Amino acid sequence: MVEFYKIKQKSGLTILFEKRDLPIVAIMAAARTGAAYETIRNKGIAHFFEHMVFKGPTKKRTTKEISSAIEKAGGILNAFTAEQVTNFWTKIPSKHFELGTDVIFDILENPAFTPKELERERGVVLSEIDRYHDLPEEYLFDKIKEFLYAKPFGTSILGLKETVSKLKRSDLLNWHKYYDPKNMIICIVGSANLKEIDNMAKKYFGKNKGIKIPEARIKLLMKNKEVIERRQGLDQTHFALGFHRPSLSNKMRYASEVFNAILGEGMSSVLFQEVREKRGWAYLIHSYLQREKDYGYCTVYAGVEKKNIKKVKEIILKEIKGMAKAKARDLDEAKEQKIGNWQLSLESCNNTATNLIFQEMATKAEDFYDYPEKIYDVKLQDIKKLAKIKNYCNMVLVPD
Repeated sequence: MVEFYKIKQKSGLTILFEKRDLPIVAIMAAARTGAAYETIRNKGIAHFFEHMVFKGPTKKRTTKEISSAIEKAGGILNAFTAEQVTNFWTKIPSKHFELGTDVIFDILENPAFTPKELERERGVVLSEIDRYHDLPEEYLFDKIKEFLYAKPFGTSILGLKETVSKLKRSDLLNWHKYYDPKNMIICIVGSANLKEIDNMAKKYFGKNKGIKIPEARIKLLMKNKEVIERRQGLDQTHFALGFHRPSLSNKMRYASEVFNAILGEGMSSVLFQEVREKRGWAYLIHSYLQREKDYGYCTVYAGVEKKNIKKVKEIILKEIKGMAKAKARDLDEAKEQKIGNWQLSLESCNNTATNLIFQEMATKAEDFYDYPEKIYDVKLQDIKKLAKIKNYCNMVLVPD
């Protein structure tokens, strides 16, 4: 029996807590904001902000003390920026729960954004943008998003070098205003005390300033697009094909997960079997779902030989449309696969905490625990309906 609690404090802060009888605890503080709320002018600020929060100094700690406080206690400190959420977290032995919460809450409430650290970290982020450009798979994923959505949403979460280069301290301070209690979710999974969590949160996030987050700037593009780009230094051709899928707040999201399991998850998927096992045309072929509250899309990626590009594309489109002829056995096996994957993911406190946050953003956190029932409810007709994709985009990176 899961022991789950949800508290809404007077400040508007949401607290999610799953109690586990383990000697560890995952502590997360997430803001209901991310890259989807940026403008063309400040594209990349959510991700830059995430970096800068760790640079200190805060009222309590220097830059080095922020990381060393957690690591010397045996914990992990990290964060990620998504489209509609930015999440800061630590996983730490439960006896250091108070330390873990104090560090996470401290860096979020008291960032300095000193000019010296700002310029130093700007160089790090610009280097990260270069790195992602040089990684074929990551580059293709960004391009697929660019083809499926209008700017600014269609631009990489990392931002553009020209926009990141112009971000100022005042921009970061203005973005920090969105980290208002009513815009925050605190999620704890592990061994902790609910009253202690409540008190710690009130200590740091007790005052609601009434700051509203703007609407997410998400506009779908509905035109087919195909691009082939040549690049020196490659030995393999990298192929990606993308199409829109239901968002996490859409009731069809469960059907899309079952659909994707059949299509391209794992070695038993139809794409892996058809492209790699039967024909030997790719070492890796996989389909990935990217979704949050207000958007969703799927990217099929494959590493292939240049001569097989057209044939691989034809197979992918054929198998997507072929899902309209899926059988009851395919559906039942995919359901077991997804539920089993979900159960295995529960082993990780931080995975569970992350999923609770995304579910709270999309609908309500409690729905996370109904996942098996929602998957079992998927009908064969739902799968067939999703096989009718209206538009798709295709990006290929070939050796020059």
